[in-house]
Amino acid sequence: MALPLPSTPASAAAPFALNLELSHGRHGATARVEWHDRGGERVALLRLAGWIDRVAAQRLVRALEDIADRGARQLILDCQHLRHVDYRLVPELVDALGRFESHAGGFVVCGLSRYLRDLVRLAGCESRLRCWPSAAELLAGGGEPARERAS
Repeated sequence: MALPLPSTPASAAAPFALNLELSHGRHGATARVEWHDRGGERVALLRLAGWIDRVAAQRLVRALEDIADRGARQLILDCQHLRHVDYRLVPELVDALGRFESHAGGFVVCGLSRYLRDLVRLAGCESRLRCWPSAAELLAGGGEPARERAS
């Protein structure tokens, strides 16, 4: 699944966006990739919704690889509308975020519910994530994400 390069100029008010169906069915999952220019760097905002199962996780990992290959220097992973992740898949997803970081740049996870934070903790991955309450705050320049435990 190759993501096209954004074709909108950096000065455009609306970001380039792409909707992805990660899985379908009763508990399907979707993602929306938005490209932003922030301080001269390409920032990818990846908004997740639904339930992440094995199929959705595999497609999400490929999407993260494509985002890195397309020149994103920062990734904001917005989980505000994510309802469930199979906790057995959490280490695989966190590993993919680590690969993104080593290949392209930094990442921040936003909007994790208490339930999702508990799943991350259960999977033993809480110390490997940088979390921030809101993706909107980061895009508006309202703060710099700090390493925070997913508690």
